[in-house]
Amino acid sequence: MVVALVAILLLTSLGWWLSHATAWGRQLGMTMVVLLLGLVVTNVTGWQPDQKAASWINGPLTSLAIAQLLLAVDLRRLWPDARRLLTPFLVSVVLTVLAVLLGALVLGPLLGEQRSVLAGVFTATFTGGSLNFVSVARTLQPPDSLLLVATAADHVVFAIWFAISLWIGQRWSRAEAAGSIEPNSDKPQPAGAVGLALLWGLAVLLAAQAVSVVLAAVPSILVLTTLALLAAQLPGGSSRRGCYEQGLLLIQPFFTVVGLSSPVAGLLGEGLPVLVYAAWIVTLQAVALLLLRRWRRWPLGETLVASQAAIGGPSTALALATSLKRSELALPAVAIGLLGYLFGTYLGLIASAVVLSPTGV
Repeated sequence: MVVALVAILLLTSLGWWLSHATAWGRQLGMTMVVLLLGLVVTNVTGWQPDQKAASWINGPLTSLAIAQLLLAVDLRRLWPDARRLLTPFLVSVVLTVLAVLLGALVLGPLLGEQRSVLAGVFTATFTGGSLNFVSVARTLQPPDSLLLVATAADHVVFAIWFAISLWIGQRWSRAEAAGSIEPNSDKPQPAGAVGLALLWGLAVLLAAQAVSVVLAAVPSILVLTTLALLAAQLPGGSSRRGCYEQGLLLIQPFFTVVGLSSPVAGLLGEGLPVLVYAAWIVTLQAVALLLLRRWRRWPLGETLVASQAAIGGPSTALALATSLKRSELALPAVAIGLLGYLFGTYLGLIASAVVLSPTGV
């Protein structure tokens, strides 16, 4: 585990250096660079971090990053920004379901008997993230071999769409982002400010873990975001001045792990139909949403973040918003993404039942 953690952090550090020291790295941004580094390493060498190391990165470290990012959020701006995300998010969910059902019909001969299970898990994960994937998979109980391939396809397609969303957003939504307000400047923070910001994040994280023990039925991310939000409204905002920059840095290992968990080679054999099905779903959703966005004149940044809230869930939507320097969308991205937690599992089970039904697709 220690070796894997060191390797992940070294890759992330290399991504940080490349994103600051090279022209192409500055153009892509740190998140895109570390994601690409992870993809290259795992697909060239075949190395992947062990489950314990990945779980530590995706668990406590990413939770601390989320707490830090939300500690810089002004609650008074929540509703206006969340309202702009709601419509494209709901449209993303509807488009995902339609793409799943249409794909099950068109690709049915390739998918065979497993198409109902795949329809269920892909509907779940692409309307709210991996938490829904796990919930539906536990209910449908697919074979381990199918679950492994579906998980890999989910990671690969998500990673590609996140990278494309980041590239599109950085290239074409700069004019929209020009009016956004960053909670902090890019100037280096004094050591004392950095320490205080870290203490705020750790305090929120520890408090959230304690509350989650008592409220075991409440999703832990909901507890974490609620406490971080409340703390962000407390007096003493100057002591939280460095939270945003810290959170943005701490969330980068998560994307290194996403890249390292996306081996394409293993999907190009027997898993190819599953990869094609996942790519079909996300591609149709993305293309249709961007076309509707042009017709309805939705802001590009909001549309991309809303799509990410459906495809990847609240954590990745938050990461996309902050990577696009749209800090005002950070909390609304989480709030909208949590909606996917509420109904994504049900949609997955319904889609699986529809595909399985003799009168269905």
